[in-house]
Amino acid sequence: AVSWVIPTPEDSDHPGAGSDRGPSWVSTVVDAIGESSNWNSTAIIVVWDDWGGWYDNASPPQLDYRGLGIRVPCLVISPYAKAGYVDHTQYEFGSILKTIEETFGIASIGTTDVRATDMFAAFDFTQKPRAFKPFKAKYPPSDFQWEPPSKLSIPDPGDQ
Repeated sequence: AVSWVIPTPEDSDHPGAGSDRGPSWVSTVVDAIGESSNWNSTAIIVVWDDWGGWYDNASPPQLDYRGLGIRVPCLVISPYAKAGYVDHTQYEFGSILKTIEETFGIASIGTTDVRATDMFAAFDFTQKPRAFKPFKAKYPPSDFQWEPPSKLSIPDPGDQ
């Protein structure tokens, strides 16, 4: 199964949200999965869609509206993720989709996943699965547990 988990705007780390709750929200989601019986068959990929003031010290390639652009952090959390590994491969958001397609043997949807590099370099499936260690966070899980969905739709400028 594949799930996309997206925070409310207040918990999203978007500039202007005026909140420092984003990291705690992420740790709440990761801890819930890590402490469940699903941990040994899970890969969690945490990405941001923009980053702190849109500053990059180098001009990143911009292939098209959907491909590449400013560099953003990506965290791979899994019992099979390589410990302490920093991957310098140029990925894009389509890399997540390509990894899912290859994992489940499904066809490309024909967007940026066609040209993207999969993310398997971040994993070592021959290693013994590592035990989960919960993250420490500023705000407790109880702050997020009963949050209602925002029901906000973020317009995609590419659809205009």
